[in-house]
Amino acid sequence: MAEGVEEPAGLGERGRRMWRESLAIWSLTPAHLVLLEEACRIADRLDLLNSILRASTGGVNPNIEQFGDISGLLAESRQQSSALKLLLAEIRQGQTGSGPAKPEPSGGVGVHDLTKRIAERRRQAEG
Repeated sequence: MAEGVEEPAGLGERGRRMWRESLAIWSLTPAHLVLLEEACRIADRLDLLNSILRASTGGVNPNIEQFGDISGLLAESRQQSSALKLLLAEIRQGQTGSGPAKPEPSGGVGVHDLTKRIAERRRQAEG
């Protein structure tokens, strides 16, 4: 674990595991540590939502009012999953020492460059 970085209070089992394992592999700036903390809390929240859904869906009949409540839980779970995905992407981008991709001598690094190379090869194939 990173020196001098304390585990945030109030994390659940999954959040604590995510915190420890993330710090073991990433070197993060203070701002990205805040993002990691929020990602860990979202991971715990997803576990809670999952346990509620599993407990309440044992005998689900979609034709009764209970289904509306489950739909809300599913929607919230999707939102939390999306937020977690975005936070983790931001954290990976913000690792200390990482920067934008650098062009390779043989070509570019982005989708635009790939599209350009595909178009050139198609033109060559056509004659």
